[in-house]
Amino acid sequence: MKNYFMETHHHEWILTNKLGGYALGTGNLINQRKYHGLLIASDSKFNRNHLVAGIEEKVEWRGETIHLDSNNYSNCIYPEGFLHLVKPWLRPYPAFLYSALPHQDEILILKEIMMDEHSNSTLVRYTNLGKHKLHFEFHPKYTMNPHHEINLPGSLDFAEFEMDIKSGEQFSNCTAIRKDNNIELYCSVEKAQIHMNRYVYYNVYYPWEVMSGYAGIGDQISLFEISFDLAPNESTQIIFSDSPIEDHHLMAKRIVDRYMSLPLAADFEKLRSSDGSILESLDYDDGFLYNREQYLKILDMALMDFVLEDDVIAGYPFYGPWGRDTMVVLNALLHSDSQRLDTVERILIRYSRQIQNGLIPNVFAESGREANYDSIDATLWYIILLWKLGKLKENKVYWEEVIHLTEDILKSLLSYPHHPFQIRDDGLIDLKPSFAHGTWMDVRIDGKAVTSRWGAPVEINALWYNALCSYEAMCKAYSAMADEYSPNQEYLSLKSSVYSSFEKFWTGEYLADRLEGDKQIVEIRPNAIIALSLPWPICSSEIMMKVFERAKDELLTAYGVRSLSPRDPRFRKKYYGTQMQRDLSFHNGSVWAWLLGPFCGLYIKLYLGKKSDKEIVEELGSYVKQLRQGFMKGHIASVAEVWDGEKPHFPKGAPAQAWSVAALYNIETFIDSLENRK
Repeated sequence: MKNYFMETHHHEWILTNKLGGYALGTGNLINQRKYHGLLIASDSKFNRNHLVAGIEEKVEWRGETIHLDSNNYSNCIYPEGFLHLVKPWLRPYPAFLYSALPHQDEILILKEIMMDEHSNSTLVRYTNLGKHKLHFEFHPKYTMNPHHEINLPGSLDFAEFEMDIKSGEQFSNCTAIRKDNNIELYCSVEKAQIHMNRYVYYNVYYPWEVMSGYAGIGDQISLFEISFDLAPNESTQIIFSDSPIEDHHLMAKRIVDRYMSLPLAADFEKLRSSDGSILESLDYDDGFLYNREQYLKILDMALMDFVLEDDVIAGYPFYGPWGRDTMVVLNALLHSDSQRLDTVERILIRYSRQIQNGLIPNVFAESGREANYDSIDATLWYIILLWKLGKLKENKVYWEEVIHLTEDILKSLLSYPHHPFQIRDDGLIDLKPSFAHGTWMDVRIDGKAVTSRWGAPVEINALWYNALCSYEAMCKAYSAMADEYSPNQEYLSLKSSVYSSFEKFWTGEYLADRLEGDKQIVEIRPNAIIALSLPWPICSSEIMMKVFERAKDELLTAYGVRSLSPRDPRFRKKYYGTQMQRDLSFHNGSVWAWLLGPFCGLYIKLYLGKKSDKEIVEELGSYVKQLRQGFMKGHIASVAEVWDGEKPHFPKGAPAQAWSVAALYNIETFIDSLENRK
């Protein structure tokens, strides 16, 4: 049988809830990051605690012992549970089929991991799919520390825990409170016994942290042992939660029901219904596990991983809510189920309450990090989203409210004297040198922007023009439904000035990335693509075509769009190394999946109505083929943040990034609309 160690090593699964909590791991369940684990809980302010790293799993049958789990240590992996892994599945929830060695139908154990939608609770279910009764002895491995931290070696030796264990015939429960930080953790297990049994797993190694220049050795602790037997076709489940589990059966049903309407991988669906050999029914040939309709449902689920009740998480596991990323995701939600318009509006309203001096937050406070307003484009995206939502709502009261909100924002942008940017005499937005990080290329080292974009950045000013156009369109839409509304003439005049001044960016071959005064700073970056993909065109179709073809030639890859042309001497091939080394690469060559959105958006603007639907479908499909097949073959559970600038293959950065998924979702749903229209 096929060994999945290397194939699953870089593939990560993810589960999330509506609170910002998550569970994350690799396809072989060997924790490579300090963030990997079965339960990372979040509170209402996005302070997250890593609670459960995994479970030590020992299975016994007739004197033989199988270990299903694996721990990384600096010199080995022990035990070698990954050798017993027959096959993993990443969606719609992670599942893992284990067997004895050699792999055989006699001994088969299915492990499934699911997460509650509205609480910080994870369910782990075990099913005996073999032909013999098995005995299980488990030790949950607790961490109970803030999720950006690890328990330093030796730190758990004398850590004090308040424990309460209750064993019963149907359900047994354990409560643990770590006294030095008051973090609580609850465990409930069906048809099992729980006994106190404390010991420490020393010096667990997280190689991906070490490769990134961070501390990567920490301890985990077991506080109790769980034991139970499973007859053939019998299941039991363990629930971990950061709050008391009042009714195990009710919570387990709620968690499982969350996933019941979602498509299962083709061979996974056969596990419980196979009449012959289960092992022979599995797909080992890297075939497609989902058809297109199922894939779109899985992709929709991947998008909703980031959407909370009234906010959006930018990416797991590193990020909380980010204004810019949120606007890009909301744009995708506008193209999904119409019932989600309420969610979009709720999130936009939340951001309206956080506006300061005309700006929405760039980053909300998260895990001890302070909120900031360090961007201009997030606010411009916000205005465009207000208009887009209004077009779908067609509501007079809504238009009246957002017109006044937009006028307040524009007034503050123009008149507040302490902004780190200014409106030039020619109408363009100009970032001061101290605000050179104010665009999406925002990385700084020692307070200095790595990709300095002071002056007039191209996509900022295209967004500025589109925000002003959105304001005018709001006024026209309101006038058509109510009394005539006269827009502020200063803003309309400014819109005309920006349009005229934008020609200063044109070099004859591409758009300058920014202007220092009227001096063109010529860098072949994707920002020109962002600028030209927006709703209101600001250049001729001839210019748009030249920019698109140049970007396609130098920036496009199978996984996204490069942040800098490889022909530029500053281009960095690899996103690798310490924080500083990675920061230098982040916007100087690394491939970004989210940029497929504006890239394909520009293609659609150029060719919709000029090429046949079939031609457009085929072309757009070629741009997302690699990511599409990754989902359909079960290789990926989400879309990562970045890839290497040269020969991209393995995902880098955050393994699940909201605007990356949103870009793929937008493209695929547009393709679907073309394929299904008459």
